[in-house]
Amino acid sequence: MRSRRHILDSTLRDGAQTPGLCLTREQKLKIAALLDAGGARQIEAGVPASSRREKETIARIVENRKNAAISVWGRLVPSDIAHAIDCRPDVIHVSAPVSHTHIHARLGKDEAWVIGRLRVCLGLIGKSGATPSVGLEDAFRGEPRFMEAVADTLLDFGVKRVRISDTVGVALPGAVREVLTRLSSRLGDGAVLGFHAHNDLGMAVANTVEAAKHGCLYADVTAGGIGERAGNCDLARLVAASSDIFDWGMTEAAAFKLQRDILETLRPENAWLPDAVP
Repeated sequence: MRSRRHILDSTLRDGAQTPGLCLTREQKLKIAALLDAGGARQIEAGVPASSRREKETIARIVENRKNAAISVWGRLVPSDIAHAIDCRPDVIHVSAPVSHTHIHARLGKDEAWVIGRLRVCLGLIGKSGATPSVGLEDAFRGEPRFMEAVADTLLDFGVKRVRISDTVGVALPGAVREVLTRLSSRLGDGAVLGFHAHNDLGMAVANTVEAAKHGCLYADVTAGGIGERAGNCDLARLVAASSDIFDWGMTEAAAFKLQRDILETLRPENAWLPDAVP
């Protein structure tokens, strides 16, 4: 029996950050419908705090979905969470930086600020009725002791959905195993883990397969691997690489067809997009 794993498609959030790509509302709604019908377990529909139009589009996606859970993404900013709650998604994902570089150099904050803001945001999500999900941003350059402190905060709030993010694409499979083993030990039984890969070193698919082997139930993907910089984990290539050991809720042929249909939705104005098949 193949182990069951789930596709979390982020084409509408991280994929939409591809340089030069601008998705219309009609394209977003069509892509969401394709994913919903095509077997994606969860659709990351966007960032509600980015604009009023984005919020309206996400709300439409939530209304129209039939099968997939709909999630939205926010920073450690209470107003981001308020915008997310307005969309009434199933899951609200908040991204918590865990590396010194992201906390101190990028944000000009410290670890205490991260923990404090995380507590505030989780409190708001808890009152909304949505399922909270927390991403460990830049986890593979993070300080292990601080990541344990974040995990303890999640336990305080009963949060079991955690996404490990290789935000700048520096991880190799050995590091994926190490971080997942440490985090699983801290969170204990019942943790629902996800993995978010970037492809800067060309390792997004390999790292995601490794994560799935070591307890991650959710794999973040985008159609054709599109996304910021070198992109994300390629939906169809992930399924093709691991369908002999995991049931992703779709066959390899279905994954390539779904990816082709999504990429065709983005053409012809974006003819430079990758092909759906090798």
